[in-house]
Amino acid sequence: MYTIIYFSPTGNTKHLARELGTKLSLEGSKVIELDTIKSYDLEKDEHLIFMTPIHGFNAPRTVKRFVKNMPAGLYKRVSIITVGCNKIWVNDAVSLELKKKFIKKGYEIVVDKVLAMPLTFIMNFPEETKVKMIEESTTEISSIANEIMQNQQSNKKVKMKSKMITFIGKAEDPAARLFGLELHGTKACTSCGICWNNCPENNIKKGAKGKPKFGLSCMMCMKCIYKCPEDAITPYISKFIPIKGGYSINNK
Repeated sequence: MYTIIYFSPTGNTKHLARELGTKLSLEGSKVIELDTIKSYDLEKDEHLIFMTPIHGFNAPRTVKRFVKNMPAGLYKRVSIITVGCNKIWVNDAVSLELKKKFIKKGYEIVVDKVLAMPLTFIMNFPEETKVKMIEESTTEISSIANEIMQNQQSNKKVKMKSKMITFIGKAEDPAARLFGLELHGTKACTSCGICWNNCPENNIKKGAKGKPKFGLSCMMCMKCIYKCPEDAITPYISKFIPIKGGYSINNK
């Protein structure tokens, strides 16, 4: 009856997707990581729950492309859950573009929620703050599950100032592409291939001497940095962007 598709480069959205899957009594095969499936391979179901992190007050490029390529007629209803570092008005318009794409395909939008989880770049929140945010959002998943089961439609009103923030946030995309050119593998790199085999935008290739080579398609999702077992990927200049020591929700 329900299918959850989530995108989660650093683990926040994955944690909440699995919690929601448990609340809805879903089998593991019904909780799908977006990176692992093509839109044309999706199976029909009653209700799609689509979960994505927020990048620059917008859905990530990978997510937008996936939804754009999804066939019509797969689902009757869609719920959207976006995950950012706060639930205030600045993130209210994040889902608008996705909603338009889903509605164009004939899908009815039911739940439209924003959940807050710890920031995964630039600023590392205090440990107690991170724990509190994770606990609160995990608890809120129960309420969202009930709304989904009852087909209780969200009536979120999006103010113009929220739409403006989302519009301005689109400027992060070209900046993210340039950030990709800053990335490189240090001497600690073992050429394991995890980064170039798992980049959502296929921005990483195996370069000279087995070191990763980065292109202009980066979206600054941090997956390559935080999934590197040797902590061997870093920017040349913008070293303040990745959290020092990495980030993993499994440690919270």
